[in-house]
Amino acid sequence: MKKIRFILLTFMVLFITSTYAQTVKAEEIKIKVAFHCANGKALIEKELVKEDGVTSVIADLETKIVTIQYDPAKQNKDKLVAAIEKIGYETEYSKKDAQINKTCTHEKPKE
Repeated sequence: MKKIRFILLTFMVLFITSTYAQTVKAEEIKIKVAFHCANGKALIEKELVKEDGVTSVIADLETKIVTIQYDPAKQNKDKLVAAIEKIGYETEYSKKDAQINKTCTHEKPKE
């Protein structure tokens, strides 16, 4: 009898957990980012996924589009743009006078 209770309790916990996980709706945003090499792609994907609420980041090297899945309760477009700028890349939503400490050395003039 104890085994049956344990099994039922286990199934109930698993059901409740999976039901709760499905109720959290992730949103997706696509942002054009000024990166141009595989290192930039890797850096954006590696660093941006560390942001609170970000669940997935895919940077397309060909189109320069970064697709981000995130929890809207923890993130929004402005926070994500700020995070990308902090990594060192300009976005389509960056302000013209934004001070971005560029990560990529390919664009810097040779001295």
